[in-house]
Amino acid sequence: VVKDKESGRILKDMSTVGESIIIARGGRGGRGNKHFANSINQVPRQAEKGTPGEERWLTLELKLLADVGLIGMPNAGKSTLLSRISAARPKIADYPFTTLQPQLGIVEVENCRRFVVADIPGLIEGAHSGIGLGDEFLRHIERTKLLVHLLDVSPFARMNPSDAYSIVRNELIQYNPKLAEKKEIIIANKTDLLDTASSSKFIQTLEEKISKPVCPVSMVTGKNIGNLINMIISALNEIQSQKSELLCG
Repeated sequence: VVKDKESGRILKDMSTVGESIIIARGGRGGRGNKHFANSINQVPRQAEKGTPGEERWLTLELKLLADVGLIGMPNAGKSTLLSRISAARPKIADYPFTTLQPQLGIVEVENCRRFVVADIPGLIEGAHSGIGLGDEFLRHIERTKLLVHLLDVSPFARMNPSDAYSIVRNELIQYNPKLAEKKEIIIANKTDLLDTASSSKFIQTLEEKISKPVCPVSMVTGKNIGNLINMIISALNEIQSQKSELLCG
């Protein structure tokens, strides 16, 4: 996004390969002494100055282009998911804000067009106003087509998953209400740490609290990863159907 630094006005939102914009026009060239030479005065001591070009200070704002944006609180498992489904190798560790910059990964599925996934650094309460650099991260979500929202449902989670979901959703709305309108797949991650006997009931209760379906997965065991990829492809196909750009079929 190209903005005028002084006024903040958006000059051009460049989202397509090959787009261009004239930011400032160049000046008019002058004329040197050779231009004034003639048969009588072959080396004139005369020249004509040109006119200066336009000057402008700009702000260039990068917004990543990706089909899918991975969102969630810090340590929800976004980077691990990216490394599971693509060749990307983001930094992974058991502490908040391991990912400090959005990471991209390309997912290739047999008989399907590949799609790009962006691992958005963890969002916390107040992200829309700049807390935790949240506003720097949220802008990258604007260009994504689909959101995959990861929730940590392990007993060691720093927050109740339904509360974590509400906080991130609120940050999307506060930053740009249109972000909350994007199609979303909700993932309950780290289900391998739940008690087997009660895990189904836990997921059911979570779905009731947030009033949306939840897909339970485990990055450690690989549970439901294949199903998740199919869900992503199906959702992207639904989004792209009006543009005749299906991933598969």
